[in-house]
Amino acid sequence: MTVHWVILFSIAMAHSNSHFDNVAGNYKTPYALSLRQGNVLFVEDNAGWGPLIHPDSLWLSVLTNLLGSGNFGWFGPTTGPYDDGPDLSTMQNYELVIWNNYDHYENPTLTDNDQLNISNYINGSGKFWLIGQDAIYSGVSFNFLQTNFHLASYVEDYISGALSTRLQGLTEVAGSIFFIMEDYAWNNFNPDALMPDADAHHIIKDTDWNQYPGILSNDSLTSFWAIDGRNPNPYSTWEQLVQDMLLVFNITGIKELPTKKVPLLKLQIMGSPSVFSNSTTISYTVPVSEWIAIKIYNKHGRYVKTLVDKCHNYGSYKVIWDGTYLDGSKVASGVYFCKMTCGAHSCIINLVVLR
Repeated sequence: MTVHWVILFSIAMAHSNSHFDNVAGNYKTPYALSLRQGNVLFVEDNAGWGPLIHPDSLWLSVLTNLLGSGNFGWFGPTTGPYDDGPDLSTMQNYELVIWNNYDHYENPTLTDNDQLNISNYINGSGKFWLIGQDAIYSGVSFNFLQTNFHLASYVEDYISGALSTRLQGLTEVAGSIFFIMEDYAWNNFNPDALMPDADAHHIIKDTDWNQYPGILSNDSLTSFWAIDGRNPNPYSTWEQLVQDMLLVFNITGIKELPTKKVPLLKLQIMGSPSVFSNSTTISYTVPVSEWIAIKIYNKHGRYVKTLVDKCHNYGSYKVIWDGTYLDGSKVASGVYFCKMTCGAHSCIINLVVLR
């Protein structure tokens, strides 16, 4: 752990950004209250367990797009496992604090001082979004999470070392599914399933594992996520989710994102040949960057096989169906439906198998 800390501290210093040297969260000097910016403070508390290049480009990009350059505060990155984050007086200058602990798991991701300051901030009606994949494993007090974030219970590490998964916002932030992929140096996905008490509810779902790694208090003052949106695809869906979270927290000054609609006339799929005995090539066009699913059903609407289930960029693609079920056995002669789903839209073609 000591070697990791020294290496990452050196990298953080080498990549110090001049813009951030003049804004909240200077890497070399303490946070200056006179430099308060906007309504949101982002805390990059990774202690070497997050992105190697600082500031975190994903969060810098999404907050700049939503709030405007210089319209939010930034603290960090912290470079040691026992480094404190912003103090209470610093946080009290903001309506919302987004505090990301990334994958840090060896020592408590929140120091004793951090937990005390955060508790006092929330008790003073501060809004707080805590993100920490291994916060519980690291030793953060369950009583702290129960009291401040309404966590009733949890199942630790419902994924163990996964490289990717898919997330979807729920209830107030309901939206499309997006794909996320591991991109940190020291840890893959090991999030926890979180069960809220009566004063909170689930706010995000892992659709690959049918688990819920994020909760939101019913009064929309606090949220705790045991997973984040790293390396999201499509990025626009992640950005929309963050925008919706800021709206849930009633943050003002958010830029309106353009509505992205799928042009239905350009959502195309074709089987060639459409009547076949051994295989057919299915060509399809994706009009926008979106999650695409192509599935085969029999004439009674029963599921046969999934041919495609992943995010695509705009363009034309091909996939082959060899006339088999998921287990590899051959389907009988007859009419089959090939359904392509793109976001909220879909189209269907008929295919005929002749044995």
